[in-house]
Amino acid sequence: MVKCFNTTGFENMKNPAYGDTQLDLFMAGNSTAAKAIARQLALDAGFANCYDFGGSDRVALLEQFALAWINLAIFQQMGRNIGFKLLVR
Repeated sequence: MVKCFNTTGFENMKNPAYGDTQLDLFMAGNSTAAKAIARQLALDAGFANCYDFGGSDRVALLEQFALAWINLAIFQQMGRNIGFKLLVR
């Protein structure tokens, strides 16, 4: 089992493009095979990358990440057209 696709809203699932930039997704779980499938599904849906947070012990971290998106989108009234992108220098 893999946790994935929970750190963003349905608008971003439908279209993860923000101009020339594609959003990223994140996953956690113990199954290498399931992670490969989740990553490919994310890429097929148009996300730039699907970063591996680690094993099942990191699932709760992804839940908190999802709550961060909900907080910004709903409670901070930024709207649902926001998403996460990991930048590496």
